[in-house]
Amino acid sequence: MVSWEGGATTDRCVDSLRAQDHPPAEVVVVDNASGAAERSRLRGVYADAPDVRLLLLDDNRQFAGGLNAGARAALADGAERVLLLNNDTVLAPDALRLLGEALDAVPTAGIAGPLVRDVREPSRILSAGERHVLALLCLPRTLLRHRPRGGKPYAARGVMGCAMLVTRACFEAIGGFAPEIEVYYEDVDFCLSAREQGFGAVIVPGAVVYHDGLRGFAAGLTPWAAFLKARNPWLVVRRHGGPATWLGFVPTYGAMVAASAALYAARGRWDVARALGRGVVAGLAVAAGRPPAPAGAPRKG
Repeated sequence: MVSWEGGATTDRCVDSLRAQDHPPAEVVVVDNASGAAERSRLRGVYADAPDVRLLLLDDNRQFAGGLNAGARAALADGAERVLLLNNDTVLAPDALRLLGEALDAVPTAGIAGPLVRDVREPSRILSAGERHVLALLCLPRTLLRHRPRGGKPYAARGVMGCAMLVTRACFEAIGGFAPEIEVYYEDVDFCLSAREQGFGAVIVPGAVVYHDGLRGFAAGLTPWAAFLKARNPWLVVRRHGGPATWLGFVPTYGAMVAASAALYAARGRWDVARALGRGVVAGLAVAAGRPPAPAGAPRKG
């Protein structure tokens, strides 16, 4: 689980893992270079906990780099599967067991994902599996996502990145998350890489995970997130797409980002609109072959 200045939100996630009917062998809390106060709090709460390992990073590696650090630490200790989490998730008590049983039943699957609900509005489903179409990468997830198909697990092209159970074989074949993507679309890239390596993904509707923090182009963006949301699709398409993909991606992307920028400008959020523009420029540079510059530490405002 990756955390940055997580406080009680991180503790809530750890508590839900401890409350599993089949709890994990170990919870690895990866702290992404939080301040001294949060570091001190984490040590006070977990330093002596036998079921929790603190991995305190000296630099903020963003979500992708934090997941890599935690997963590799667990795999080095002999784990055959790793549950990769945002710290703002809460797991239903049987979620981990059901995800594991689904992987047992589908030998070709390398990733199992839950039914993701909104932690603030539990009746709202955020994800029941993702349809990753590179040319349409920027379309709202609500237009392309799977709808629940009853209670049985089913195959999907992708899994929402806030919670996924991944096998050792899948993670090692991919080499982990692409650190240059940092956060936003890192899960899309990971799932596409898994498919390219021959690993499928399965959604387990009975395994419920509650998530807080969904941000789309229409609402909820900070300037920091807006920049990454506009830049990172270019990284994913460059890594996985071909000429035909670009023909579909460019007009779809342009329409979505322009509409989003206009919407935020109309609300008086010119800071977000300008950040989207900077993300477009950075994305074009990436498409031209330049390596992306790090986005810096997360900013909430």
